Order: sequence, then C-alpha cells, then structure tokens
Amino acid sequence: MKNQFKILLLMLITSWSINAQKHDVYNMSFDAQNIKILDLDLDGTYVGIEESKDDKIYFEYSIEFDNYSKKEIEKQLEGINTSAQIVEDKLIFKTSSTNVLSDVVYSIESLFGITFEGNNISFKEPTNKHWRKSKQYFYSLNDGSKIKSLKEYLKNLKGLDGKGGTKKIEKKNVKTLKTNFIIKLPSDIDLRVVAVNSHLTFKFDLTTQVNINSRNTNLMFMGITNPLNNFDIVNGKFKSNELDGGAYKFNHLSDVQIAEVQNLTIDSEFSTMKIGEVGEHVRIVDFNGKFWIHNFSENFKNFQMDTEYSEINVFYPEDNDFFLTTFGHDTVHYTDNLITKISPSKKNESSKMMIMGKETNPNKIQINAVYGIIRFGKDFIELGE
Repeated sequence: MKNQFKILLLMLITSWSINAQKHDVYNMSFDAQNIKILDLDLDGTYVGIEESKDDKIYFEYSIEFDNYSKKEIEKQLEGINTSAQIVEDKLIFKTSSTNVLSDVVYSIESLFGITFEGNNISFKEPTNKHWRKSKQYFYSLNDGSKIKSLKEYLKNLKGLDGKGGTKKIEKKNVKTLKTNFIIKLPSDIDLRVVAVNSHLTFKFDLTTQVNINSRNTNLMFMGITNPLNNFDIVNGKFKSNELDGGAYKFNHLSDVQIAEVQNLTIDSEFSTMKIGEVGEHVRIVDFNGKFWIHNFSENFKNFQMDTEYSEINVFYPEDNDFFLTTFGHDTVHYTDNLITKISPSKKNESSKMMIMGKETNPNKIQINAVYGIIRFGKDFIELGE
C-alpha cells in the first residue's frame, strides 16, 4: 500500500509543469476599407471586442498555461479550430473549442480531495425590502468582472491529507489557463454574431447595425444604438449600459441588467430583468418573467407591458407627471399597504383594474397583466414572506 501511494504521488507531481507558457492561437489583421460586415461564429470562446484605431480588423488570440504538461497543452490547442475568409464585403471569422474557455480557469489535482472552509465568508441578513436603485448603479455593474487572483481563489480551499486533516494548497499544484482574445474593429462596420457557450464583452459603444443570435452565452455591452438591431438570446446573461432602438428577444435568461432603455421592444420568456431607467417609447411583452423597473426618464412618453404569468415590480416615476393604468384579470396588485385581487374572467377578458394620475398627463404607463403579480413602490418594494 505504501508503494502504491508513492506511485500515485509521483504521477501527480510529474503531471505539473513549473513554467508558465504563452501560445498564440490566431494573430492576423485585415484591411477593412472594403469590408462592411464582420460575421463572427463563436463556440466555446471568451473574447473582448474593442474599437480599432485605424482602418483594420485585428484578431489577437493567445492562451497562457501554468503548471500544464506539454501533452496537456497540445491537447488544449488541438481542440481549437479557427479560420477567416473575406467573401465580397464580408469578413467571416469562425472559432470553436472542444473545451469551453473562460477568462481564467484554475484546476486543482488532489489525491484525497478538496474541502471548502468558509471562515472568511460573511452573509448579510436576509430582507424582503428592495430599495430603488439609480441608473448609475447599473452602469457600475457593467464595467466588467474583476478576475480573482489565484491567492483569492485559494483562500477558502484546503486539500485533504488522507489522515482526517487539511493542508494548504500550494500555487505550484494549481493549473492555470488564461484566455487572451481581443478582436479590434472600426466603429463603422456592421456586426453579425452567432455565439454558443461563449462570453463576449464589448468595450466601446456600438452605433452600426448589430444582429446577435446566442445560446448559453454571457454578453456584456457599453451602449447599443441602432433602430435596425436584432437580438435573439437564449440562456446565459445579458448586461448593457444603454439600449436605444431595435428588437430584443430574451428566453430563459437568468440575469438581464440594463441601465437605460428607449425606443425599442423586448420580447421575453422565463427571464429575470432589471432596468435602471425607462426612456421614450418602450414596449415589453413577457411570459412568466420577473421584472424590476427602477426609474423613468423625465419625458418617457409611453411605456407599455403586456404580460402573462409574470411578476412585475415598478417604482413610480419621480418628479414628473404620469398617467398609469393596468388591465387584466386573475392578477394581484400590491400598492403601498393595499392588496387588490382581481378575480379570473369567465371569458378570459381583460378589464381596467387600476388608475393613477390624470389622463391628460404627457407620460403614460400601461400594464396589461393576466395571471400575474404587480407591485408598486416609491422608495422601496417589500415582497413579503
């Protein structure tokens, strides 16, 4: 048994490399003078998209390995396929990875397992009271995620020593894979993206036409402004500072956070959405979703929601005159300390349920809700037990 332990330990130690290594995956640039569209087909990719300072499109793709053996590195790199070609006025770029890539991936090998010791974790007392947040709060959320250092990652992890005790995990025993992939493109190029199992972070405002179809993908944006934009997003997460114009379809997204919206339509199902501020001419159609609407711009003019089986939380507009009406049936209203239950309709016909403000007011809110919950609040909304 003693010899067997030594062999296993030797295999474990020899599988670690001692030097970090950087490997180029794809590094190319293309003259963009005659290119109108960049077409990206991404699978298992982690990429940041930046604005090019000249009239070229750049692909800068490399991976850093630490404590990986030569064989393991070769296997990772062999699983990545990348190509690019120009067809008429379109640059088509494709990349896929058999192993889904992230910004940084840490892997720990241990003979006897790993345990989590949460001595450094603190928990806030649970509360049912949710306070209004400014749109600036949502801007700060979309600045980008901070990559944890290896030291921070290991802070609460311990290796088991086989004798019922724990021991510190050494950095040399942790494999680190870091993806460095940046695409740079001129701001006047239209963008078409198909993404699966990926993560995209856009680091400049987009004003050209953008069409995105993604599955199981996290998307982060600065500003997006174009009336022709079309997004079809299924699973994953979506964050943006500003959305102005276009049509957005969200299906089964666990987290949608947008600082400002205006001049657009949102069609959503089974998604959780938080909006910092509603601007002009916004319409939302939803099935079985959950919404938090925190603020309205000074002249938002018209905001409409058509929902079924949805949970809607709306903070009243501040410092402007508005006219609010709700329609529907089989819906519960929570307004301040008043609870109103609207019974089901035999003919499934909606009727007017609530009115607030004067009809002559310039800013109008209309919510059509069937089989739902609507809560209103000024400074906070309390969910109850």
